[in-house]
Amino acid sequence: MKRIFAMVATITLCMTIAVACGEPNNTPIPTPPAPTPDVEEPEVLQPTGRNELVAQEGYPEGVSLYYFKNFYEDGTDDYCSGYFAIIDRKVNPKLKFNAVYVENDATPSDIFASFTDGTPILATNGGYFWDGESLSLLISGGEVKSIAAQYVWPTYEGKTYTACPVRAAFGVHADGSLEATWVYNCPDANNAPYSFTTPKGNNEKVGVFAQIPPQSSGGKLWTPQEAIGGGPMILKEGKNVAESNYWKEVLHSGGTGALNYNPRTIVGYTDDGKIVLFVCDGRKSNGSWGYKLPEAADMLKGLGVTWAVNLDGGGSSVMIGKDGKALNSPSDGAQRRVPTAVVISM
Repeated sequence: MKRIFAMVATITLCMTIAVACGEPNNTPIPTPPAPTPDVEEPEVLQPTGRNELVAQEGYPEGVSLYYFKNFYEDGTDDYCSGYFAIIDRKVNPKLKFNAVYVENDATPSDIFASFTDGTPILATNGGYFWDGESLSLLISGGEVKSIAAQYVWPTYEGKTYTACPVRAAFGVHADGSLEATWVYNCPDANNAPYSFTTPKGNNEKVGVFAQIPPQSSGGKLWTPQEAIGGGPMILKEGKNVAESNYWKEVLHSGGTGALNYNPRTIVGYTDDGKIVLFVCDGRKSNGSWGYKLPEAADMLKGLGVTWAVNLDGGGSSVMIGKDGKALNSPSDGAQRRVPTAVVISM
């Protein structure tokens, strides 16, 4: 049965206050002081019905963290729950996005605990991997630490093909600007990362595969200071492109399961430069079914995100809070060891 989910809320992401949804009470609400000139009061619209949105306290200025619980609109008691964080570097310039690569895979909590470049605030798992080895792009301090898979072998109608997938990545440049784009490590340029305006030449849904690697002349050298890859791109310029890019980035055979309910980890950003990290539980962990990727894209779009990249999901999906412990409930029952992670620090 197809489920149509309810959005948790529409949130103006200039928020500087935390609002929690809970049981109503009869305590009088004091009249707030008049705002000072030129200060916008944030608008936070509360979810309706059984849905929940609860602000998490104790995080530094510029970090707004929320727990959400969204019931599907199918008349059942099934829902998706998880956490999202809004990182506002204009409010707090000390906040930093870090893409972290570890030589020996470790749990995100262990990566958080061993982080030394400032004080860690939040962390999530990173890109795809297999047997402890990263299969996604990671750039740290301007240095390429891991490249994305240059070849994959999808199966279409019982036949196996070779394909060169151009997959989505999220990066922060030296000037602080944010970018989500499609990236391939081009062999004709010593495997340097080049960005492209499209995923280029593949469509796993109809069995079309580009078997020759893209040439660097078709793109531009991509030089962010910090970057994490994954795929697919699920929001582009505010448009939900999750399903189409799932096929074009050749992720179906790899087990991403975009069109099934699953745990998800996603990174994105708003037009005014806020970074959003999103993790939801799935596979009935913590009672949550998870999201299909198009549904997750719609939720992030409702939060004001205009560009978003899916990272590794499933049993890998986890968000680590300020105490170094998992906020959500990974579907494996414990955190997976991963070779890459995202850490927000200050």
